Amino acid sequence: MKYHIDFDIDFKRNNEKGLFIAIEGIDGAGKTTQARLVSKELTKNNNVHLTKNPTDGLIGKFIREVLAGKVNIPPASFQYLFSADRQVQQVEVLKDLKDGKIIITDRYFWSAIVYGIVDREDLDFDQVGNLLLVSQGILSMYHQFLIPDITIFLDIPMKIALDRLNDKKIEKEIYENEEKLKKIEKGYKWLINKFKNEFTIIDGTKSEKEITQEIIKIINEKKSSS
Repeated sequence: MKYHIDFDIDFKRNNEKGLFIAIEGIDGAGKTTQARLVSKELTKNNNVHLTKNPTDGLIGKFIREVLAGKVNIPPASFQYLFSADRQVQQVEVLKDLKDGKIIITDRYFWSAIVYGIVDREDLDFDQVGNLLLVSQGILSMYHQFLIPDITIFLDIPMKIALDRLNDKKIEKEIYENEEKLKKIEKGYKWLINKFKNEFTIIDGTKSEKEITQEIIKIINEKKSSS
């Protein structure tokens, strides 16, 4: 017997005086570089906390072992590890926001949805994506993760992303190949189309300086309107 469950729920919004910014994009988009550059620039006049997903905590370090292909676990378990790591991180995030800090994170829960979809054999984005939004604690009535005030999506062509990844001097992670990147790209397109108001898209092919300046402008405008 099938049971139908239907409900509406909004994201958990930030009501504190601080500002929460996430930088997203496919692998090779420049997220880590921009998170670092934006954080450095903002630190000149603000109290800034730079963080990332996964974190450098115990769970985050284990996640990186899996990403590096050194540990093999079922995809569902892997995604729940991200949620556990994010739960620990959120305690610090909420505290920093109350203290009025600007938090910059390299990836956030949006990535969990996209990469969770990729790990499923069934690429029915609506069905799998909606399931993950609830099961990962993002649109859960039991517990919700805080949504960023600003989510920047660095948009770059697949070829440029692959060229950047191929130029990396370190070993590639398990998602950093053309087949999976194509699925990840489709996943982000689905996500952005579903939640248009939550994303600010920036051309990731611009120079690092241009992108940093554009992000800083967006953040300053948000600060002024708050």
